[in-house]
Amino acid sequence: MIPVTFLLLVIGFSQGEVNKEELLIKDILNSYNSLIRPTNSTNPVVVVALGLAMTEIAELHEKSQVFESGAFLRHLWADYRLSWNPAKYGGIMTVHLPAASIWKPDIVLINSADTVVEKEEPLAIVFHTGAIFYSPKMRLLAPCTLDLTKFPFDEQICKLTFGSWTYDNSNINLTHFAYGVKGLDLEDLRFNAEWKLTESLSIRTDKRFEYASNSFPQIEYSFRLKRNPTYYRHVFILPAVLLAILVPFQFLLPPDSRERLTLGAILMLGIIFLLVMLQDFLPEAHPTVPALATFYSLTLVWIALSMLASIWVIATQSRGPRSRRVPDLMRQCFLRGLKRLVCLGDDSYFPLNEVDTLTMKALDIPPVEPIVKSDASNNQNKLEKDVEEILRHVQTMIICTKAAQARQEVQNEWQQVALVLDRVWCFLFGATFLLYTFILLA
Repeated sequence: MIPVTFLLLVIGFSQGEVNKEELLIKDILNSYNSLIRPTNSTNPVVVVALGLAMTEIAELHEKSQVFESGAFLRHLWADYRLSWNPAKYGGIMTVHLPAASIWKPDIVLINSADTVVEKEEPLAIVFHTGAIFYSPKMRLLAPCTLDLTKFPFDEQICKLTFGSWTYDNSNINLTHFAYGVKGLDLEDLRFNAEWKLTESLSIRTDKRFEYASNSFPQIEYSFRLKRNPTYYRHVFILPAVLLAILVPFQFLLPPDSRERLTLGAILMLGIIFLLVMLQDFLPEAHPTVPALATFYSLTLVWIALSMLASIWVIATQSRGPRSRRVPDLMRQCFLRGLKRLVCLGDDSYFPLNEVDTLTMKALDIPPVEPIVKSDASNNQNKLEKDVEEILRHVQTMIICTKAAQARQEVQNEWQQVALVLDRVWCFLFGATFLLYTFILLA
């Protein structure tokens, strides 16, 4: 019997409380008009304390330059029409009313990037003093001008500006909410894998328009976001650096190797592919060019120049059988000056000089006069004729061998020049790659 009696007492007490709350709500909303601003002669301006409790940084869209976030927008104001005496209603201190049933300040995101603001309407908490706490959850989309010069090692500053859509400072005054740093609460901010919030700021300003005599109060929240470059370092930077490293190494291939042109074409296609990927990621017609895009473009130009240099080297080493020997100035510069400087050292090859060089055309003409002359040509026996014929063939073979050696020596000179030129290009392109990589990506 005792438990049943206790249960009945609890139910009766709860019913009494509900009836008193119902009576309270009927009394305060009986003659209440939600269209009228809660002011009187002593308080002509409604003071609204505004605070922002950030819950997440959803994404920063680089393509559209829009900052997307989630937050609770906290409102606190006083409505003297909703006050009551708690002793008259069984000590009830607060009630929860639908937000649509009471007057609310029309605080909106001024710099919204969306025509429709997604907002969840909660109940408003009304205190017996007439103070009202209202905190809707909102999905915020705001434009954010990006500076992608240092992408992906960049920091961006995005702003959220709140204010009344229709009321000026003669009707509504905005102040910072008491909780948080000037109304900005970051305790419930969820972790974002790409962006890290490094600094935040909240300031109150008055915006004046030409068409209005009074200014409009606004509260601006600024956020400094730092990007996590791990993903972009592996996808956009590392492949480009590896492709660019191969540019100077293609000059270590033999000068007569045509595969270096194939390698250069493959490197160019790889850089173009990365450039297209980066273009799809970044906004179009952006006023600033990212350093990474400059690195791609410079590498593309550098690959094209390396292919032209390879063509020059291939043409140089092929000049031997078709042209004269290496000019003296070029011989002194490449074969006796730069050769040791580019770490080719000294070998058994010695360039030709004026005395050693043979004339190609003279070597190609066989001698007409016989080598062995007989005093009595008419009675020359068969043995002497055979010996003379053999000597003619031997002399012809000697002349052909010397001509081939002369061609080979001239060709060797041009190949040595091409080899030195290759090594010079290797050092030049390698040093340039290190220089512009350090400047652009460091």
